[in-house]
Amino acid sequence: MNQSEQKQIMMNNLNAKIKARSAILKEAKIHETEDGFTYIDADLPSYNFNVVTLPETNRPLNPNTFKEIMAYYNSRKYPINVWCWSQQTDIITLFKEAELKDYGTDYLGMIAELRSFRPIVPDPDADCHFEKASSPEQLVTFGNILSSLYAGSNEEKQIQAYFEKAAQSCLLEDSRFQHVIGYYQGKPVSIGSIFFSDSVAGLYDIATLESERGKGLGTKLTSYLLNSAKGKGAAYCTLQASPGAENIYRKLGFDTIDRLKVFVNFE
Repeated sequence: MNQSEQKQIMMNNLNAKIKARSAILKEAKIHETEDGFTYIDADLPSYNFNVVTLPETNRPLNPNTFKEIMAYYNSRKYPINVWCWSQQTDIITLFKEAELKDYGTDYLGMIAELRSFRPIVPDPDADCHFEKASSPEQLVTFGNILSSLYAGSNEEKQIQAYFEKAAQSCLLEDSRFQHVIGYYQGKPVSIGSIFFSDSVAGLYDIATLESERGKGLGTKLTSYLLNSAKGKGAAYCTLQASPGAENIYRKLGFDTIDRLKVFVNFE
C-alpha cells in the first residue's frame, strides 16, 4: 500500500468515526454537501465534536462551500476543528483565508499492518487490567478521564456532557465502537477507543490520568487495543499521535505516514 492509500484509509476511518459519534445524539446534525464536505453540528459548544471533514483527495475542493460552512459555525458561535495533511498547502491557504488558526500542535498519522502484527505479551501485572465499557456508568467514567486532558476549561465540561448523553443512547450497542478502560489497583486510570470501518481499526482517545503516568499504562493499553483490533479481523490499525509518542508507537509496530495539522476558529 502506497502513502496516498494509507492517508486515504486513515481519513476514511476518522471521518466515519466523527459521523458515527455524532449520530448517537438526537440533537446533533450531520451536514453533507454535494461537493464532498461533511460538517457536524453536535449541539455542543465543543471543538472536539463540531468537526469539518474534507472531500476525498481525488475530488476538487470548492472554496465557496468551505466559506459557507465557516459562516454557519460563526453564526452559531461554535468552536470547530478541521484536519489536513501538512503538505496540502492549497488547503492550508484556504483555511487561513477563512481566518482559521493553526491549533499549534501537529500530529503524526501512523499505521500498523495487523496481518503481520505479533501480539506483545506484557509482563504479568496483578495491579493492571482492561475492560470494554459495557454499562452507562463505565461510559461516563470514560468521558471523565478523557475530559481530564482539558481540566479547568469549557472543553472539559462539554466532553463530560457528551458522554453523559452518550451513556443514555445506543452507543454501547454500536459494534463499530469499543471504549476500553484501564484499571490500576482497582481504580480507572486510562482509556482508549477503537472504531472499526471496513477492514480498518482506528485508535482514538488514548489517555491516562496525569497522576498515573510514567507506569507504562499507555503502552500496555495500546497493546491491548491492537490485540483486540486484530482479534476482530482488522487488517490495518491507524492513529494520530503526538510527536513525543512516535517512538512508543513504532515499538508497537506502527509506521509514520505523514504529519497532520489542525486548524480551529478560536485563539
